[in-house]
Amino acid sequence: MANELISPVTNGQYTKTYASQEASKANEAASTGKTEAKKGKDGPDQEMFLQLLVAQMQYQDPLQPTDNGEYLSQLASFTQIEAIQNVQAGMENIEGNSYVGNYVSLNVNGEEVSGLVDFVKKDDEKGLMLSVDGNLYEKSKIVSIVDGEFYMSKYVASQFVDAVAKVPSKDEITVRDGEVLANATSYLNTFNTYPRAVEFVPEKVLTKYQESREQYEKLVQAVEDAKKEKEQTTTQEG
Repeated sequence: MANELISPVTNGQYTKTYASQEASKANEAASTGKTEAKKGKDGPDQEMFLQLLVAQMQYQDPLQPTDNGEYLSQLASFTQIEAIQNVQAGMENIEGNSYVGNYVSLNVNGEEVSGLVDFVKKDDEKGLMLSVDGNLYEKSKIVSIVDGEFYMSKYVASQFVDAVAKVPSKDEITVRDGEVLANATSYLNTFNTYPRAVEFVPEKVLTKYQESREQYEKLVQAVEDAKKEKEQTTTQEG
């Protein structure tokens, strides 16, 4: 059997025996079987390339060997492909991280789903998956993306505007309106965390809040002054 694997030279031509051909097929089948499982969606890997290169060198025509330059060219091509795959994987990681903390709108079966992205994970079949409100969605479902800070700035601004709408004007406010004014003030204080929020508040809303607050403070001060004056009068009369 061993002799059957030795390929003869007939009329100056290199000819593979049946046994050597079968051995070549078996080797190639084994190499393909091992690498197909690893290849998956990522395409050829380094191990598969090296196996194919070794097989090519092993079964080349000894009278017409492949030029070394061709091997180097193949190796360079594979190295370039591998480098591109590594760059693509790195870019995918960067892309995934860029979604975290941002506000997204998604189209899921014709319905709009929106919220902040908590984290992302990679699925071998579906690709990047985004976690929004505890559920995972495919990246392809994204309709729009808004910077998280921008979204929160607009949100707190809208809350402030709604709160100021419940505050009486400076001509109507009384000392009993302290709670609604305090609610508006609490949203205004969040502007320290989201300074851009003030950009989304109409000037007239800020003016109303400021005037009503100043008038409220004057009324509260007047009430306190009246109490002190009454206490002093009571003490003097006593």
